[in-house]
Amino acid sequence: MSRPVMGLAGTVILTICTALPAFSSELKPWPPRDPGQPDANVAITRALAIALRDIRDFAGLQKAAGAGGKLLSVDANLETPRAIYGWRGLHSRGQMRVFLYRTGDFGVTVIPADGAGEITMNNSGAFVCPTCSPPVDACGRRPSWVSHSVHWDGSDCHCTITGPQTLRAGPC
Repeated sequence: MSRPVMGLAGTVILTICTALPAFSSELKPWPPRDPGQPDANVAITRALAIALRDIRDFAGLQKAAGAGGKLLSVDANLETPRAIYGWRGLHSRGQMRVFLYRTGDFGVTVIPADGAGEITMNNSGAFVCPTCSPPVDACGRRPSWVSHSVHWDGSDCHCTITGPQTLRAGPC
């Protein structure tokens, strides 16, 4: 018959067992499932993009869209694995693509139906909307997908809003 571990040893074991899940910063399961809901319940407009600005978790973003999105691809072989989800706005008004990282952090690219041009943001506080009134160009905090071994500041922001700089084509 086994005896329960008591005293200091029991307290230490209990503390470790309850704290371990908090140290895991990765989404489970990975790769994430496909909700199979590409059609948002709202038009994807500049106003929606502005409303998404303060959302910090993927479930909140899905709720704001009124649909879970469609899993378009999973890039598992990258330095920073990510899943890419897509939405079409209500009556095909606008599009949104979300780059969800294993940490739970995400970047968003919105192509609004109201012709506002591309709007990019992430859940680290970055929000770039050149056609907003007034125009917005906020970098936010360093995203989780930018390694701390790399120098990062406002000049790097536009190259890393939705993912690591190595994933972006162009001058970055």
